[in-house]
Amino acid sequence: MIEQPRDPRHRQLIALPGPLERSADAALAAAAGAASGPRSGLWVGRAPPQWPHEQTDARGLRRYLGRGFDVVVLDDPDPDMLGRAHGCVVGGGRLIVRLSAAPSPDRWRRRLLAAIARTPRHVPEPFAPPPPPPAGTAEQAAVVETLRTLLTGPPGAAATLIADRGRGKSAALGLALRGLDGDVALTGPGPDAVAEVCRFCPAVEFTPLRALLAGNRRPAIIVVDEAAQVPVPALRRLVRRHPDARLAFATTTRGYEGTGRGFVLRFTTWLEDIQRARGRPLTALSLQTPIRWAADDPVERFVFDALLLDARPDPINADAAGPPRCVTFDRDALAADDARLRAVFGLLVHAHYRTTPRDLALLLDGPGVHLHGLLIDGRVAAVNLLVDEGRLPPDVAEGLFRGARSIRGQALPETLAADCGRPDAAGMKLLRSVRIATHPALRRRGLGATLAAEVHRLHRPDLFGTVFGATPAVLAFRRAQGYRLVRLGLSGGRRAGEPAAVMIRPCSAAAQALVRDLRVRLAVELPRQLELMATDQIVAPALIDAVLAGLPAPRPDRAARDAAVAAYAFGPRGFESVGASVMAFVEQYFGEQCFVEDSPVEHGPAARATLSPADRDLIERRVLRAESWASVGAAHGGVRAAMRQLRRAVRALVRAAAPELEEQFRGPASAP
Repeated sequence: MIEQPRDPRHRQLIALPGPLERSADAALAAAAGAASGPRSGLWVGRAPPQWPHEQTDARGLRRYLGRGFDVVVLDDPDPDMLGRAHGCVVGGGRLIVRLSAAPSPDRWRRRLLAAIARTPRHVPEPFAPPPPPPAGTAEQAAVVETLRTLLTGPPGAAATLIADRGRGKSAALGLALRGLDGDVALTGPGPDAVAEVCRFCPAVEFTPLRALLAGNRRPAIIVVDEAAQVPVPALRRLVRRHPDARLAFATTTRGYEGTGRGFVLRFTTWLEDIQRARGRPLTALSLQTPIRWAADDPVERFVFDALLLDARPDPINADAAGPPRCVTFDRDALAADDARLRAVFGLLVHAHYRTTPRDLALLLDGPGVHLHGLLIDGRVAAVNLLVDEGRLPPDVAEGLFRGARSIRGQALPETLAADCGRPDAAGMKLLRSVRIATHPALRRRGLGATLAAEVHRLHRPDLFGTVFGATPAVLAFRRAQGYRLVRLGLSGGRRAGEPAAVMIRPCSAAAQALVRDLRVRLAVELPRQLELMATDQIVAPALIDAVLAGLPAPRPDRAARDAAVAAYAFGPRGFESVGASVMAFVEQYFGEQCFVEDSPVEHGPAARATLSPADRDLIERRVLRAESWASVGAAHGGVRAAMRQLRRAVRALVRAAAPELEEQFRGPASAP
């Protein structure tokens, strides 16, 4: 479809199919005329030598978010790359998509090609530098004024600001913060996410969320940008910890960051209730008019079409809903039925705060994916996305166990081998539940349990498993379906949110034995792990009882303890998950007061001689006293540096006291 643009600030989509080596010249020609300078061009992929502008790969694209370019070239974009990069093209600019030929395109590629075919494109013409973007809009100015009034008003006020990409959300935050007095904290998922705010208000700097949750600082103003990327429990803790701060939470609702629906439904409704109880109404703001490009932009429409960024659950009348019907979705049929695909993906997006466009490609083309659901009156009421994992060769499992390799698309066997020390589990047939979602209008009606039971009836793996951000409600739901907690990790906690729970529903005799063994070790490690996590403000008090529920009595096992210590010292195990074993090892060989001068404990002097004063201090603080990483890191070059050095210090202790453990760990892997 070719037509002239209706606005000079509409962006152009130029698609170049065929072998990449043949389309490079066409891409250079389409980009010719872009002015040199900071807004010239960006090539994401392998740029030819003649390319005169900036170049990066897909991983490095994140560094360019918030910047604007006249031309962006994408080499064979995956969904996340497309979702990220299109926002870097300024009004009047060009998005050039190079697509290598594929003899039989997968479902995602076919969707992308169809969306390209539906997109209006310019009549070919020499590239002209795009007109400068407007300084702002009346809508943005009104939002800035409202934010300034709130942030300088009575303590405890709160606001939310929600907008699609390119609407000037971050700029509005920066403009509102300019010149404000008092202690201002700007936070978010990371420094890159708030860079645009800092560009409009250079006086304010990024503050890690962890520092606001764990430290003693009490800012008068706290602004959270890209809040949908922050786990909802962390946002709630922030509100509780700073009841008198003036708060502003901003997020992109649809885009590569996730749709923000978890933020809207799980956080803003909660915040509205909190503010009402405090007698301080929540101010809800939004921005609809694009600033970076013109309204009704064809590139924006193309990206929304290709990536289903506006997908929503089916409308369902809860009061008149009929009985549910179990279905297994055929992915070919789903890819051909846009309305049904939007309903399925919209429900998955709605249920999870970190959904990204790449999840659409997983749903359509991921290997070993199973998609089950419930229909009510022909509409999608619940969805469960699962993926086959496991059956890994012994050498791969051993590599995972020792931390010598990782493998994409095998989250559950990698966790069981590397983080739980059971490489044998990676050889089992596993089925992992990636997402399960129930329609928001039909929750608490048992639909999730009905769907889970159907999935368990249809499949026969050695075990079902799932990895999720631990909350009491989800733990209780999975326990009711026969799942048992075998690990509590920190992948969520590192972002100051929910710890990652691993739960298993064993089917085969080998899997049942695996679960029994893992839960015995969890019973030994978990109390100390929770203590360590509590010092880091990672685990909420309400979660402690939920994760401890139903654990067997701990049974000390020296061989298992030593294997866990070795896996931490020489392999991939995280410290918190083996903290009790490391502490017992230190106490056995060196005594609780091993780092006090003139310690009478046997082996103490020799062990101390192998360690630097810094190593001794690290072990005493984190291992024996359970001081927080923030406290330890303040004395040892930062948290990450302290984490790395503690592993090296424990390694030195093991080599001094029990060198045979290293040989055992590096030898043939075996289940403890």
